[in-house]
Amino acid sequence: MNPIYCKYSNDRAERFQIKTTIWKEEDGTRFVWKSRWKEAAGQHVDKIYAHYLQMKDSFAKDGVFIPNRCEKTKDGVKLEFIEGETFEQYLDSLYLSGRYAELVGEIKKYKDVLYSLPDNIPFTYTKEFDEVFGKETQFSNCMSLKISNIDLIFCNIIPQGKWVIIDYEWIFDFPVPIDFIIYRAVHYYLYGSTKRNDLLDFHIFKLLGISEEDQRIYGVMEQKFQEYVAGEKCTMSVLKSTMLKGYLDARTEMQDVRTDFVQFYMDNGAGYSEENSLKYTYSYSDQEIKAMVCLPEDVVSLRLDPASAPVMVKGLVITVDGEKVQPDRTNGLEVDGGTYIFRGQDPQVLLFNVRGKKEITVHFSAVSLLGSKSEEMILMAGIMEELQKKYGDTERKRAHLIKEKEEYERQCREMSQYIEDMQNRLVWRIGSKIKRIFKGKG
Repeated sequence: MNPIYCKYSNDRAERFQIKTTIWKEEDGTRFVWKSRWKEAAGQHVDKIYAHYLQMKDSFAKDGVFIPNRCEKTKDGVKLEFIEGETFEQYLDSLYLSGRYAELVGEIKKYKDVLYSLPDNIPFTYTKEFDEVFGKETQFSNCMSLKISNIDLIFCNIIPQGKWVIIDYEWIFDFPVPIDFIIYRAVHYYLYGSTKRNDLLDFHIFKLLGISEEDQRIYGVMEQKFQEYVAGEKCTMSVLKSTMLKGYLDARTEMQDVRTDFVQFYMDNGAGYSEENSLKYTYSYSDQEIKAMVCLPEDVVSLRLDPASAPVMVKGLVITVDGEKVQPDRTNGLEVDGGTYIFRGQDPQVLLFNVRGKKEITVHFSAVSLLGSKSEEMILMAGIMEELQKKYGDTERKRAHLIKEKEEYERQCREMSQYIEDMQNRLVWRIGSKIKRIFKGKG
C-alpha cells in the first residue's frame, strides 16, 4: 500500500487542520483517508463520519444524491475513492462545445433537485448560523435543508445515474438558505477559471432567481464562513479572491492579489496532475516563504509553481535532501542570481532528476505583478527578455566570428610554416648546387 497523494489543510485554524491522503492498494484499488493534522482537529474529523450518516439518512429519501461510502477508523475516516467525470467537467464539456443553453439547463436541474429534497424547511435564524455566517444577513421566505452541505459544489459531485457526493466535510445541522448553496456552487464554477469568462454574459444568477442583492448577502456569508474556517490564517478560497474581493475581468483591470500558494506537482512517470500535487499558502507580505514536500518513492521529476499569477520571485533557494540545486528549466526570466520574473499566469520551475530523493525545500520571497503599478515591471521584463535574446544572438555571432578568425589564423600559420619550409628547402638546394659547381671547377 502506497500513498499517491497527500494534502495538508494547513491554511485553516488548528481545529480544522486535517490531512487528506489517497492510498493505492497492491491490487490497484484506491481509497481516501482523512485524519487530523493538528491534535485539535480530532473532533472535526470525527464529524465527517457523522455527516456521512446524516446525509445517507437524509438523501436516501429522495434517491438522487448519495454520499460515497465512509468508514470510521482508529485515527480518522476512510472514504471510498470514486472515479468518473465530475459535474464540473461535464459542464465544461458542454461549454467547450458551445452548448451554452444545455449548460444553463443542467445548472437549473441542480437547483430543482435541491428544492425537491424532502427535508426542505423554512429558514430560521439560529445562534449557530450567526457564529458561522455572521449577523449581517436579512432573509425572508427562504427555504433551507435540515442537513446543509454548503460545499455541494460541482467538482464534488460525480453523476453516475445518481449524483455521488465525494466530499462532505462542511455540513451544518442548522438551517442555511438553499440559494446560498446554489450561489456558492455557481460562483466557484464561474470564477474558478478564466476560460469560462463567456458565461458571465449569460447572467446565470438572474436565471436562477438570485438577485444582485442576494449575491451581495451571500458574498458576505461566504466571507464570514472563510473567516470561521481560517481563524487567524488565510484559506485557499480566500486566495482565489473570488468571494472576498469580487471578480475583475483580467482583460480590463488587473486584480489586486495579496496572497497566493506554492504548488508542487510530482511526476511518477504519468505526467503532472492536480491529483498528484501539494499546495502551501503564503502572503506576499512574508519576508521569507518556505515550503517543503516529502517525495513518494516513485517520483521521477517535480514541477514547482511558486505562484498562480504573474510574480517576481526573489532569493530562490531550492534544496534536495539538504543540498542546494539549480532549476533544470523555468519559464521565468532570470534577472539576477535567484531572482526571476514570471510574466505568465502559470509560473513554473522544473527539477528533472529527483528519483530516489526524499525531501525538497524551497525558500523565496514574492512580489505580485498584478496591478497597474506592476505593468511597467512586466513591460521592462519583456524588454529585458528581448534584449537578452538579441544579446544572445549577438554573442553567438561574435563567438562564430571569433571561431572563424581563429580558424583563419591557424590556416595562415600553417601556410606561413609551409612557405618557410619551402624557402628553406629551396635555399638548401641552391646551396648544394653551388657547392657542386665549385667542386667541379676545382
